[in-house]
Amino acid sequence: MSTDTKVNREFFTKEYSKFKKTKGNRPIDPGHVASIKKSIAARDLELPIYVNKDMEIREGHHTFQARKELDLGIYYIVIDSKDPLDMAIFNAGRKDWNMNNFLNFHCTRGKQDYKILRSKMEQYQMPVIETHYLLLGKATGGKNIAEGFKHGNFKIPAGNIAAFDKLAEEMRYVNNIFNSGNKLKRPFIRAFSIMKKHPKYDFARLKSALKSKASKLLAATSSNEYITQIETIYNSGLSDKNKKMNLIQFAKDREYEEDVTIN
Repeated sequence: MSTDTKVNREFFTKEYSKFKKTKGNRPIDPGHVASIKKSIAARDLELPIYVNKDMEIREGHHTFQARKELDLGIYYIVIDSKDPLDMAIFNAGRKDWNMNNFLNFHCTRGKQDYKILRSKMEQYQMPVIETHYLLLGKATGGKNIAEGFKHGNFKIPAGNIAAFDKLAEEMRYVNNIFNSGNKLKRPFIRAFSIMKKHPKYDFARLKSALKSKASKLLAATSSNEYITQIETIYNSGLSDKNKKMNLIQFAKDREYEEDVTIN
């Protein structure tokens, strides 16, 4: 005899007006809806959506839209969910929700730190992941940091907005010298962020060296290539070995991870 416990109850209806979208959900992607409709036409697995007691969809907005357009009934499961954040938790491990989707979701929910992040992205034309890490004072990040972001736990440490602006302005200055008019590239952002944490980094020195050597950066496409070229440029003409920057080794040894602040 089965010892399974019945946790949720599945319902069925064609009353589409009963359902409500959760505020902050990503916009409906017609291409994704079309793909679901095609799958349903091939074989309808009658997969349910998840709603709360107020019939707000927590998971399955695209499935709901696809079945509605096909004039098919909606299978749904009612879950105990009073917090719209549950929708983000549902989608934290899904590939079809990217970091921009989570950013917009939390901005819609009024999370101030996420709103600041979005404004900095727009100000400096910087991707969400890199903006996220740099506002935390990190050159790179990891899975735990990303998961915290998805779940609404992103908080900007005190003083890091001003530090971020200083770093971003330096990046933009250098980028405009060799890549004028173009957005900051991810490999360049990562390489510059690592260099910024090097104890011998001096922006005035970098600016001086770039006057005649900036073209070397044009051929770089990866973070490692940028790091190699930046080290060459930075150290060119320096006779004092104590002022030279061993950026390649610094990056290889991941010494930048020991300091979580932006100088």
